[in-house]
Amino acid sequence: MTPRKLLKPMAYGLVALAFYYFLSELYNRLADIPPLHWDAYGVLAALASVLGVATTIAINGYMWRALLLDQGVAPALPKAMQIIAIAQFGKYLPGNVGHFAGRAALGSNVGIPVAVTLSTIMVETMWNLAVGAGFAALTLLLFSRELLPMLPYSLGPLGLSLLTAGLLVVPAITLRLFNRFFPELSRRLGGGKPIATTSFKTSLIVGAVVLLGFLILGGVLKLQAMWLFHIDAGHYPTMTILFAASWLIGYVVPGAPGGVGVREAMMVLLFTPVVGAGAAVGLGVSMRLATMLGDSLAFGLGLMSRRFV
Repeated sequence: MTPRKLLKPMAYGLVALAFYYFLSELYNRLADIPPLHWDAYGVLAALASVLGVATTIAINGYMWRALLLDQGVAPALPKAMQIIAIAQFGKYLPGNVGHFAGRAALGSNVGIPVAVTLSTIMVETMWNLAVGAGFAALTLLLFSRELLPMLPYSLGPLGLSLLTAGLLVVPAITLRLFNRFFPELSRRLGGGKPIATTSFKTSLIVGAVVLLGFLILGGVLKLQAMWLFHIDAGHYPTMTILFAASWLIGYVVPGAPGGVGVREAMMVLLFTPVVGAGAAVGLGVSMRLATMLGDSLAFGLGLMSRRFV
């Protein structure tokens, strides 16, 4: 069997292993999970979590339209947001690519060329990987006692600005280098043309939206910890960094629908030193439920909007 053919069973094996690890931790730590507090703050945290996830999907629609405009395709903003909202639910299909296929299909129905959609997906993926990798690197700092003072909550405004700027420009540089050194692969991925590079303005928009999405999800996680579980441990920047690193692993592992199982397993590994094993398991479950409900809300709103948009 060739290495390429081995990749798929290895990926599914990794997903199965992650599932087993998380489920075993859930079983072993069930008694240690902090009780849910369904007072007014707990209910607000649950509602804010679902709305926060749905908001990240809405801003992804704005980002996609910015990328399309950069390539001379100008769908209405509500239509772009509608397509993203409906297609996003496809990530729960086996293979973790259903949302991309759905976006291409829905886009073609309104005149957006499939090649253009695929090109924008490539750009968007690179930004997600770049920003996620930045957070993953900060995760390594979190587990290094020598570098602990360099965590974002101790960085000054200048340091944070430089870090953000670096995350925003890396993908733009990478795209240009990729087109230059791998022209044939670039044309294949770009539907016969090199993958479209983005303007400086669009690069800032895409990077800012990806960064904002992680910041929103970090806020959702912190709210759940504080108001649902009454967990005081963990600074907001720290929890955002760790969640983004967990999300990245679930994003890059092929075969995990929506990162299910993989992301939760990583959350248990990364959050246990910060909030404790029981709380880490509880937050893994609550964030997954919030994500699925937020995706469902966006999907429902997207379908309803087809009557008007």
